[in-house]
Amino acid sequence: MLTLFPQLLDYQYFAPTFLRLGLALIILAHGLPKLYATRALFAEWLKSMGFKHNHFWTWTVALAESVGGGLILFGFLTQFAAAVLIIEFLFIILWIKRGQPFIATAAAPGMSWEFDFLILMGLLALLVLTPGAYAIDLPL
Repeated sequence: MLTLFPQLLDYQYFAPTFLRLGLALIILAHGLPKLYATRALFAEWLKSMGFKHNHFWTWTVALAESVGGGLILFGFLTQFAAAVLIIEFLFIILWIKRGQPFIATAAAPGMSWEFDFLILMGLLALLVLTPGAYAIDLPL
């Protein structure tokens, strides 16, 4: 294999670990506030989006992100957690952010879905890769 830094290939087993830890921190940073501080605001936002049973969906999303992020962080049931979160992020991209541009523009700052797409791609990678080093799934 042609590479500039062949000595780094000795550590390729850590690549999924870095991906797992980065995704877990992002997902937990979005999920934990929905369990505590911003749960009522999130429920009202869901209601304004036309969701019926908004409190059910608030708890579903908050638990999926918080528990799923925690499972991914520790590398336990990584593929299951990734699959659940993939469903959530597909829903976000195809339903919630439908009609928004891929990349934010000056006319609509913050109204894009490239970050959600990046998280989705990382979750898809975790679905097909091993959880990497320092994972509870590893010995299973």
